[in-house]
Amino acid sequence: MNLASNANAALYASMIVYTLAMLAFTWHLAARAPQVADSKFAERAEVREGVLVGAGAPGAPERRSPYAAGPGFEESTQSRQRGNIALMLTYLGTALLVASVVMRGLAVSRPPWGNMFEFATAGAAAVGVAYSLLAKRNHWQWLGVFVVGPILLVLGLALSVLYTEAGELMPALKSYWLAIHVSVAFIAVAFFTIAFAIGIVYLVRLHREEKPPAKPNFVESLPSSAALERTAYSLNMVAFILWTFTLIAGAIWAKQAWGAYWQWDPKEVWTFVIWTVYAAYMHSRATAGVDHRKSMLIALVGFVCVIINFTLVNLVSTFVGMHNYSGVG
Repeated sequence: MNLASNANAALYASMIVYTLAMLAFTWHLAARAPQVADSKFAERAEVREGVLVGAGAPGAPERRSPYAAGPGFEESTQSRQRGNIALMLTYLGTALLVASVVMRGLAVSRPPWGNMFEFATAGAAAVGVAYSLLAKRNHWQWLGVFVVGPILLVLGLALSVLYTEAGELMPALKSYWLAIHVSVAFIAVAFFTIAFAIGIVYLVRLHREEKPPAKPNFVESLPSSAALERTAYSLNMVAFILWTFTLIAGAIWAKQAWGAYWQWDPKEVWTFVIWTVYAAYMHSRATAGVDHRKSMLIALVGFVCVIINFTLVNLVSTFVGMHNYSGVG
């Protein structure tokens, strides 16, 4: 077997392992459901996250809300073991995916992100690496299913719709800027992706805090909405800085390749649209008095723009421009 075939084999193997990891993460979440007696939920009108019942009253016992993560939730040994199994599988799946990307690069003797298939697989690998590095340190096993699921979806689409045989680059892409501009772009997208997943979880958690359910499930075991929102903001900030570099580097490359920094090409326009939406999110988030939920919705719109930029702008003929490098069709 040649390197390209080995790369494909490693890609399929990573999908199998990621599937097992997603099932294990789901198994883990099932074990996280708080075991709280029904009688405690009769008190949910008085008990709110971070507020001690009877605080300030002499001799009053200190009880935290059963909805609060951290002090209000103690993870069982079973849940912890399941989460660690899922995380180990994620490490293995990510290692196989990174190996696939590396072998693809060796097979074509260039950076392996010269078309949509390669960008999708390299981007998925970046998401896997970023999550793997952050998960163990921050105890993010609860987030695994919301990250591994999208990775599997992207890899499935890459193989079924975007697959391109290993080959030479188009002449316009034969530049050292391919290694710089595109790699920073998919690393930025990796952070945007994880922030998006946390943003969705944040909205669900916030809703459950505002309208507590009759009985708890794994949602009540998650970090507080405030903690989730801060984490998503931090990740979006990192991604925004990287995306700013992507925008500037793309303009410099365009000057070298086409003689102009900006030509209102659809890819250029949508790259700027993404930057503008996330800039609006950053401004909204930093403005005192603005509801963080509304700010988060802006960030989610920004990620939808990221998806449009990768899919519709590359595949729909209406958006055909100078960045016609999908390799599809």
